Formats: sequence, C-alpha cells, structure tokens
Amino acid sequence: MTHTPIRLLALILLAFAPLADALYDPAREYLETPAVAARYPDPAVEIRTPAFAAGKTDFTSQDELIAFVNGLARRTPYMRVKIIGISQENRAIPLLIVARPPAGGGDLQKNGRPTVLIIGQQHGNEPAGGEAALALAAELAADSANRSGSKWLDRINVLIVPRANPDGAHHFVRGLVNGADVNRDHLLLSTPEGRALGRVFTEYQADVVLDCHEFGVKTRWLEKFGGLQRHDALIQYATVSNLPSALTDAAESMFRQPLVKALADAGLTQTWYYTTSYDSKDRVVSMGGVVPDTGRNIAGLRNAVSFLIETRGVGIGRAHFKRRVHTHLTAMHSVLDSTAANADAVLALGRTLRNGVAAAAGKGDIVVAGTATTTRNTLDLIDPDTGADKAIDVEWRSALAIDVRRKRTRPFGYLLPASEVEAARRLARLGATVLRLREDGMMDGERYRITRADEAKKDDVRRNDDEGVANVVRLETGVEPTRVPAKTGDFYVPLDQPLANVIAAALEPDTQSSYAANRVLTLPQIAADRPAYVPLYRLPAAVQLSSVIWDAD
Repeated sequence: MTHTPIRLLALILLAFAPLADALYDPAREYLETPAVAARYPDPAVEIRTPAFAAGKTDFTSQDELIAFVNGLARRTPYMRVKIIGISQENRAIPLLIVARPPAGGGDLQKNGRPTVLIIGQQHGNEPAGGEAALALAAELAADSANRSGSKWLDRINVLIVPRANPDGAHHFVRGLVNGADVNRDHLLLSTPEGRALGRVFTEYQADVVLDCHEFGVKTRWLEKFGGLQRHDALIQYATVSNLPSALTDAAESMFRQPLVKALADAGLTQTWYYTTSYDSKDRVVSMGGVVPDTGRNIAGLRNAVSFLIETRGVGIGRAHFKRRVHTHLTAMHSVLDSTAANADAVLALGRTLRNGVAAAAGKGDIVVAGTATTTRNTLDLIDPDTGADKAIDVEWRSALAIDVRRKRTRPFGYLLPASEVEAARRLARLGATVLRLREDGMMDGERYRITRADEAKKDDVRRNDDEGVANVVRLETGVEPTRVPAKTGDFYVPLDQPLANVIAAALEPDTQSSYAANRVLTLPQIAADRPAYVPLYRLPAAVQLSSVIWDAD
C-alpha cells in the first residue's frame, strides 16, 4: 500500500498519540492480590459525584466537573463559582465560594467567620481529593438551603478549589504540562496554575487550609522495602522555619487530634506523612519537607492553620476509590467541624499571629536555612502477597523538629533596585505590600556578598529527576554593612506586615526556594578577581523617604 504525505503524517501522529495524550489507562496500574485488597473494603456510603456514575470506568472529566459545580451553584444562592485562572492548555480552574449570607473577597473577610480553603488535585494523577471536594460541595449546597440553620455555614466560610491542575488531570499525570510541580510553586508563582492559587490565598486570606493529595502504594516501597503502603491516610501540618509556635500548637490540639479520632471512628488508618526518594539505594524515609515552597508550608507562613492529607491511591487506578474519597471526605468534615467549634479562637489566633509577625520587624533573628532532624522510625507496610503487616525499621527525617543551619538578624525591610521589577511583582502577587520610592536618599544597610554559586538540581524529599525538577543556583552569601544609595523607583518591602515570613523566604538568597536561587533576581557574573553581590539590600530601620504602594498589575 502506498501512503500519501497526508496519510503518512496521520499515521505518524497516531503512533505518537499515547505520548502526547497519556490519559488514564487501567492496564498500566498495579493490581493488588485478593489478600491485600480485602483489607480495604468499600464504606457503606453513597457518593453522588460524576466519577461514581453507573458504568463509569475512569475519573471525572473537566467538562463533567464544570457542569457539576455550575449545577450546584444554580441550586443555592449561597454558592458562587468563580474562574480563578486558566491552565496552560486553556482549561478553567474554578473556585467555589460558599458563605451564608453570600459574600466574596473583602466581604468574606469582614463577616466575622473564619474561612476554610480546601484544595484538590494539585497533582493530576491523584483524583480522590478532588472528587471528595465535589462531594463536599454537594453537601454544602444542600446544607446551605436548610432553613432551620446550617451545620457549618452559620459559623464558617468555605472555599473549594476542586481541581488545581486540570491539564494534569486530563492527561492523568502528576505535574503540569510544562513539567513543573504546582505544589512547589507557591512562593515563586511561576506558572499560571500557581498564580491562580496565589490569587485565592491573597484575596480571601483563609484561616485554615486543607491540601488534598494521594500517595503511591507500590512504587519505591516494594522495591526498597519489600512491602506496600498500609495506611488509608498520611497527614502533616505546616513544618517550616519561622513558623510561630502558637500556630503549630493550634494545628496539633485543635485540628490534628480531632482528625485522627474522626478517621479512627470511621475505621480508617492514618499516620504522619512520609515519602522516600526514587534512588533504589537510598533507604532514608522523610516526612514532608521543611522548605518554603509547598502549599502546606506557604499557607503556614501566611499565618493559616495548614494541613496536607494524602490517601492510598497513586498507581492503583480506581481500586478502593470510594474508600479513598470517603477518607478525604471524613478529613474535610473533621476540619470543618473543628473550625466551626473553635471559630472565635481561630479568628483570634489569626489576629494574634498577623500582629505578632508584623511587630517583629527589625527584632531578633530569622532562620534562613533549616533541615529535618535525623532519627529512627518504624514503617508499617503490608506484605504484597499475603496482606500481612510488615514492620520495617528505617532512618527517618523528622520535620517535627527543624535543625537550624543558618540564621540572621531579622531586618526591618528589604530594598530592591528598580531593575528588579519581576521580583517585586511576584511579592505583590503573593499579597505583600511593596512600596516604590518617590525620592533618592542614602541610608545604612547590609548587602549580600556572594561567596559561592553553584548550579544544582533543586533538592526534594521525593528526589525524582524524571519529574522536571528545575536547576537552581545554590548560593552562599555573607552580609556586610554598607551605605545604601536608594533611588527613585526602587522597591521597598517592609517586614512590619503579616506576610513578613513569606517575604523573607523569597528574598533571603541562601536557600533553593529563594528568588535569587531561582533567577527571579538578576544575578551578576561571578569572577574570581572582583566581589559579586545579590541585587538586594537588608535595612535595619524603616525607610524615611517618600513612597507609594506599588500596584503590580
């Protein structure tokens, strides 16, 4: 048979279609033995969301999701659907705003109720959290219409992003279509999806955040330890340097302890979140990271009680899907219950934290770099054949105690040259107050002298080079006193504001998450015969020059 050029092109495109559009394929998923599967029976509940429609063999599509949430919003005046962004492949990212009476934006912050933000499916191949978010939205739509009073909405507001990564969900892959991980983009805001979530954090200033994921059942665990993951859920609150201890205390007593009980009462197992690298020779197991880039940790630095919950689901397709969604839904109920039961305390905590962080400007120290603590722990896995429990002793990196590796005095603020407009823009998009100078002046300050600069892969507790991990510039700097020549148009970023710890995470250059390490700041050419400096100054006192709040957009 002869092929015309057009037919030949069509055959070539068809041959490569699976690579271009790697949709969910159950044939690729791990099949558990009957003995293992028997440990995870479906709960006796009914979940009325698109993925549970009769005959459904895959997961909720983008069209089904949009139709579902719009249908809910038509049923009640207390639910609004707002498109907060468009993905790289032009799919909508919806936000559900649920409040009684209806409110949005600034009005939501003024109604005297704490706000809970639930984020689903930042990773496209982790569908259970997003499906549970849809189920919760349906419950809230029904609850809001209850004339005798709402179980939750008389005490709290609820925000839901059911699918933060619609392209990844379509292709059934973890990352964004450009290979980036949106859950490592909450400080940099370098992707459309990351910026969409950043707008939600900035506009609504949630008091409580629940980030919903799934973890791998087989991959790495069977290879390294000869077992499968056992627990239904893995949980961790924010664990990052410069987090106020009062926030961690509230997360533990007010939220985690009731959450653990709620899961146990539902017959579901849980433990602290943990993961391991993709290096088969590396048997270290780590809790979630302590660096300021994930949604969990950045939400904490934004002064919110923040939790990650992951369910046992990656790599097993639709196996136990109802149980996985039910686990997420149980966690969501617990978080809403805890927020509603402690509404006044949650609001008071937020006020105290914001005021305390702002009042710390120019006082004490700020931790620039910290690492998890090394100890030993026992993993509770299961035998892949018999389903029996299998305990494994491992080297463990605990995020519950952070070893401080470097700290500096906390400045009152930072000064960026006018040329560093991109860094200023990203800080403003995070919600930070950025001022632009209207006159020249000289002042005392400090500058960062670069003592070492190396190109390196960004480190991560997962350490998987196949996931598009970007290179960063690993910097070591020393600070030295200097006279700062401030110019009209320069950007002044004071730390007497609630997002001071987020600002410091972005601007202190000696970490892989910083704007310097990720080239948001313009780094100079390094030469052995002359000193090089980061284009950024630390200021020990408030700037007395005339300035105006800068509108980044």
